Amino acid sequence: MGTDIQAGWITTNVKNLYRHTNGRYYARISRGSKKMWKSLGTKLKSVAEKKLEKHVSDVRGHQPAEIEITEGELKLTFGKVLDLYRLNFQRDAELADGTKAFREAGVKLVLKTWPGIQTVNVRSISVPAVREWALRMRSETKPYVPTNAKTASRRSKGASPTTFNCALDALRHTLDLAVESGRIFSNPARDASIKRATPKLRRLQLPSREQFGKIIKAIENSRCGKCDAAAEMAQFLAYTGARQNEGNHVTWADVDFGTSRITLRITKNGDPRDVPMIPECRILLEKMRNERRHEGPDSCVLQVKSCNGFLRKAAKEVGAPSISHHDLRHLFATTAMEAGIDVPTISRIMGHRDGGALAMKVYGHLRDEHAQQAMQKVSFSLNS
Repeated sequence: MGTDIQAGWITTNVKNLYRHTNGRYYARISRGSKKMWKSLGTKLKSVAEKKLEKHVSDVRGHQPAEIEITEGELKLTFGKVLDLYRLNFQRDAELADGTKAFREAGVKLVLKTWPGIQTVNVRSISVPAVREWALRMRSETKPYVPTNAKTASRRSKGASPTTFNCALDALRHTLDLAVESGRIFSNPARDASIKRATPKLRRLQLPSREQFGKIIKAIENSRCGKCDAAAEMAQFLAYTGARQNEGNHVTWADVDFGTSRITLRITKNGDPRDVPMIPECRILLEKMRNERRHEGPDSCVLQVKSCNGFLRKAAKEVGAPSISHHDLRHLFATTAMEAGIDVPTISRIMGHRDGGALAMKVYGHLRDEHAQQAMQKVSFSLNS
């Protein structure tokens, strides 16, 4: 064996296997004029030889290496590992588009809230540094300029739990790759002292069924060319529990009047699911189909992509709580629960994978008036 003192590498008697002066083994593979280096994550030669064999096979088979470094590059920056993390989830065919968008948002949050982290050596990112970042992100008061007396008392204090968790996940996943590459021993972002935030569940303020009917009438009676389509969208989302994006991708081919089912092909988790039509939903869809018989099976059922503006204006007009697209999903779940449908069934219809745990947290309280009515049925029969 010989030593290249200038580069800091020690050659071995195994082709493509090199040992750095720090004792760790690396693979060096030539692809054209470019030499690619990859840490084998070990200081044991016998282990390094086995890992080298697999790595060479992957490279020769044109499979991308986990982390590639050029000759003489001893500093692995966070930015380089972040680029690999981005590439991995963007190319993952099994991930839903929503998940990819969420992870991309996390990447941008890390870069925004930790200035200069792209050029930092991953070995320099310590537990105290991550803890300081987390504390700053959660508690830092952002500048706020009130526009009127009503908002003068409000201040934006740090990131919300959901925003913080989004950024922390991106930081953790990125540093996981650095651990896998052998450049760091453990992931500082996964230290027990750095925990995910617990989102606060807001108590739902939804319109009653009578109020919802008035909201639909108000939308239909508004003077706008798209009012009927907006009313149809609001009813469709409320009757099916579908998310806005899920409803926007439903075509007439997905509506089966024979089995009274609607197939949601584009979903948040990427798994298509069937939703049974409740009677009101079937009546709505039959009416829409009869009015649009000329449309082919690939035509979208909903003729507008959003009805939020119509919902807010109509709710204010009839004196009902303000609602959005997602509140219509909540309205479906609450109404179904009040009708006596069990939580696991509601959870499956809505596309949850947790067996109903989330549904119980969000909808378990039901509406006050429903709970009051249910309590009237409880009796010990002492006075009968």
